[in-house]
Amino acid sequence: MADTNGLMAALTQLTDQPSAQRGPRCSVGAIFDTLDESTAQKLRDLLDTRTVSATQIADALTGNGHRVQAPAVARHRRRGASNGCRCTT
Repeated sequence: MADTNGLMAALTQLTDQPSAQRGPRCSVGAIFDTLDESTAQKLRDLLDTRTVSATQIADALTGNGHRVQAPAVARHRRRGASNGCRCTT
């Protein structure tokens, strides 16, 4: 029987690595990368609050140095849907 220790180690390493990101990171996801945890959580909460428009969120982000357009925010809100963001943030 062949020695499979090397193969087993390589396969284990593949499952332990984070999955490769497909496509470019969305602009909202890139903004999340720059935020501290409490601010990021507040943004997540706002993205899930339908009474706050994508335009309002985009204006607040842009006004504080994070350039993003309302359609990108709206697409990010639809993440997981067929016409939504592919981002996992």
